[in-house]
Amino acid sequence: MLGRRAQAVQEEDILRTATEILGTAGPIALTRGRLAAALGTPEQRLDVDMDAVLAEAYRTLSTAESAQVKRTILANPSPVEQMRALLAVLATPPDDDSDAFRLEAWSLARSNPALRSAVQDSAAAWHALVASVIRRGARSGEFLETDADEVATHVISLIEGINSYQLIGYHADVDRMRLLTRVLKAELGMLWGPDLTDALG
Repeated sequence: MLGRRAQAVQEEDILRTATEILGTAGPIALTRGRLAAALGTPEQRLDVDMDAVLAEAYRTLSTAESAQVKRTILANPSPVEQMRALLAVLATPPDDDSDAFRLEAWSLARSNPALRSAVQDSAAAWHALVASVIRRGARSGEFLETDADEVATHVISLIEGINSYQLIGYHADVDRMRLLTRVLKAELGMLWGPDLTDALG
């Protein structure tokens, strides 16, 4: 992953430091020079594949994030409560740094196959989580029978689009919960009570 050898530092140190830089400064900031400086080693002695380092650092961060969200969602006892928790996560606007991080990673992934694979895996993990809650609710009779993968794609692409709008200040004040509940009322029947239905006004 990290080249033939990493002189004066261990691979785990490289990945840990790269992950710290990625998490605080974003994908574009993770350069060989910045990584070498953070490790305290001369740049010319840092024998690593930076595309691979960036991909693994991204995978480390995104895996931890999706795992934490999954634990939070699945800690709820029923599909209804899981969907409420999931909507709360999806309807929370990211800060500008988080949005910029995502778009930088996606842009760099066009020319970095390893990063593209990591980004795709992260997207697949989110998709699988949303679809699993929908399937669980359909089996329990709390949601309408539907194509869970199709609805998950609808929900996630809706949020990704709003996040992109927000980054450029376009429709930044949109009511995310209202849009989400409109979609899920149509797709799933919104069978979980009046609190979310009230969001439709």
